[in-house]
Formats: sequence, structure tokens, C-alpha cells
Amino acid sequence: MQTLLFGDNFWSMLLFILFFFLYPRIYMMQIIWKLESDLKELEYYYLSAKRLFLKNVKLKKAKYKQAVNNFLEFVIAFPVDIEPTNLVRKIEHILNRYENRFTYFIDRVSGLRDEEEKKNAKYALISATGLYQLYKILRHYIITIKKTNNLQLALILQMTMPMITKIAKANMRATEAFAKGIPIGDGIGPMVAAKLKTKEGKEIAKEVVISKEKFADRDVYVMKAMGPGAALGKLGDAVEKAVKTYKINHIITVDAAAKLEGEKTGSVAQGVGVMMGGIGVERHKIEELAIKYDIPLDGVIIKMSPEEASIHMKPEIYKAADKAIKELRSLMDLIPKNEKVLIIGVGNTCGVGNKVKDLSKTEDVLKKTWRRLKKDKEWEDYFEKDSSKKKRWRL
Repeated sequence: MQTLLFGDNFWSMLLFILFFFLYPRIYMMQIIWKLESDLKELEYYYLSAKRLFLKNVKLKKAKYKQAVNNFLEFVIAFPVDIEPTNLVRKIEHILNRYENRFTYFIDRVSGLRDEEEKKNAKYALISATGLYQLYKILRHYIITIKKTNNLQLALILQMTMPMITKIAKANMRATEAFAKGIPIGDGIGPMVAAKLKTKEGKEIAKEVVISKEKFADRDVYVMKAMGPGAALGKLGDAVEKAVKTYKINHIITVDAAAKLEGEKTGSVAQGVGVMMGGIGVERHKIEELAIKYDIPLDGVIIKMSPEEASIHMKPEIYKAADKAIKELRSLMDLIPKNEKVLIIGVGNTCGVGNKVKDLSKTEDVLKKTWRRLKKDKEWEDYFEKDSSKKKRWRL
């Protein structure tokens, strides 16, 4: 009896020791296997984005395909911020150079003749480049984890991977949207502006148009990036010229904004300040003007997730444009009649024209896109699908 008990204790102790030493290794192997599986999914998104770009850019020569592969390695080094004097101007200088390099590359390698298509191709390449950089960074960390067996780093990467996968998937769909000239969620600001514009308007700054319109029984100035090619425009420079030329003394911005979990996509809200995302160069310029000339800043936001801002515009976001216009009307009631108001539609104007008549074509493009995505059965929740059950996108 004592021998039997001793034997039971022996095997129990042996199993405990084996579990103590082997479990961390088994757990590490499981994490690495899952991370490598996620990395393969990101590789698919990156390769799909590159294929979409090459399919739509119409390369002048076959040899330029390698030039595209090389350009995907393109990086940007932001100015040092240890000494912040003129930091915004330094960032603007770098960003201007960054954008010019992409424009030059598209002009050199593509066979596109239409300027709008070239703009779309430029932003498709920017999106594909960002996706490739994300893939490379994750690959680097996974290889580092395998070399060092760093469990803490593996756990951190495993916890953040679902969010990274969502971003990668959105970037892949953004590449498709730009390459095909399909409006994205972030284009809702320019779309609201286009609904208020009956005239094409004039180019007041680089890739920015403005026109004088009738809205809420008064004259207003409406500004947006020049469409329908993909563009953000130099809104800061445009606002500065508008303030000096038209004596603007009230500014209202309309833009997409990140929603919180639990908030409804396409819901609309009012606020104060410059409703504008991005790095902040253009927003800084507008805020400086507002301080200098004591200009009130109001805004309207259309809520959506960061991923929804990058992909094809969803129906609920498209319908939110009319809600935003109602909010603009209520804002106008708070502004004295003698004030000259500037309404700015902020965002990427890919697929969105410059006046209300152009939006019928935009609506046709969106409806075709919605039908295709719904047919793929990946529309309502294509950010929530289990990657193991995901069928490949029809490119």
C-alpha cells in the first residue's frame, strides 16, 4: 500500500515537473504559430494591394514592375522634435516632398493620361506602401521573438494583432477604392460640401476649389478638395486666401470622426474647433488664422470607425450627408446674418465631384460597389470575420 502511494506521488511529481518546464515552451510555440498565421494573412493583404495597383496603373513598360517593388520600400523621416521651433513648417516641408515624389513616380511609370486617374493611382500606391511597411515591421518582430524566445514581446504582439489585422484589411480595401476611384468613408466631408455647391468654383489653392453659394437663406462660401480624383488639398493655404479675399469671419468644418465602440456609424454631432484629422499641418494653419483674426470655429462630424474611414463609403455614411446638412442649417441659425461664413468639406475627395450635379455619378459607383460587396457576403461584418473562414476577395 505504501509502495503504491509512493508510486502515485512519483508520477504526479514527474508530471508536475514536466508541465512546469514544458508548458512555457508549448505556449510559446502556440503563440508563434498564431502570429505566423496572422502574418500570412497580412502578406495576402499586401500582395492583393500591390496586385490591385499594378492592375489599374497601366505600366508603360514591363520593367517598371520592379520599380514599383522598389518604391514600396519608400520611407519618410520626420524632423526631430527635441527643439520644436518651426516644427510644423518642417513637417509640411517633408510632407510636400513626400507627396511630390509619389506624383513624379506615377508620372514616370504609369501609362495613365487622365489626371484624375493619376491622382487615384498615387493614393493607391501610398496605401499599398503603408501596408507593406506594416507587414515588414510585424515580420521583424515575429523573427525577433523566435530568435530571443521573448514571451513578453510575444504576448504584447498577440494582444495587438486583431487591431493590426483590421488596419491591414482596411488598407487593402483602401488601395482598391483609390485605384478604382470609389469614394471612401473619409470622403463624406467633401460630399457634404459638393451637395451645397451648384458651381464648380475656382481653384483658390493647390487642389482646393471654392464657390459662393446660397444656403439657409444667406450667401456662404463652400470649399472642398478638388475632385473627383483623390486629393486632400492644401486647405490651410486655401483658408488663408479666402479669409483675406472674402473677409471671412466665421468658419465651419465638416469631417469624418472616429466613433467610440457602441456609437452608431453615420451618427452626426456638432462641436467647436477645426474638425480635421491627419498629422495636423493644415489644421494648425487654420487655427493660427482663427487666433489672428478672431474667427469663431464650429464644426460638424460624421462618426465612423477608423477602418470605415479608409474603405468604400458605407450606405449609412452616405445617408449621413443629409443629416450633416441639417446640422449645418441649425448652426447657421446661431450665426449673425452679417457674418461671412466659410463651410469646408474636409477629407479625401476620391470619387466625389465638385458640385451637386456630379454626385449622381458618385451614387451610381457606390451602388455598384455595395451590390458587389453584399454578394460577397462580407459587407455587414467584414472586419469581424474569422480569418480561417474568410474567402478571398474578388479583385
